[in-house]
Amino acid sequence: MPRNKLKIVTDSCCKIASAHLPGRSSKGYAACGVLFLDEENQVISEHSQYLGEMTVPQAEYRGLIFALDKASGVCRGELEVWMDSEFVVRQLNGDYGIKSDNMKPLFHEVKALEHRFSKGVRYFHHPREAELAVRADQLANKELKKYRP
Repeated sequence: MPRNKLKIVTDSCCKIASAHLPGRSSKGYAACGVLFLDEENQVISEHSQYLGEMTVPQAEYRGLIFALDKASGVCRGELEVWMDSEFVVRQLNGDYGIKSDNMKPLFHEVKALEHRFSKGVRYFHHPREAELAVRADQLANKELKKYRP
């Protein structure tokens, strides 16, 4: 039976080799972790996906796209999304614009997926140390290790 409301916690990890060195690549291997919660904030399912090689912002958007697509299979009403990427949350809420041409298609894909939810999608930022944020990050890292040990 479809849910009227669903809360999502999503996080992506992106491992960039030699990230601390000058001249390093800005791309790394990425994966995402997603938690679905009911109206009482109880975790009802966990999901993860390997995303491939990309930048950190691309990984955050790709993880969100995965989460929204997956969520539309169990909820068509109201969706609440929690992320630790304040930058992405502010972009999605219209506080920041999208300047990078390679990010615009990802932003538009998210906005298109939002139409699957009749009561809308709301985005919230939480600190990376939040309990559920840590759990989503652990899922992402576990998924990444399957492909990039």
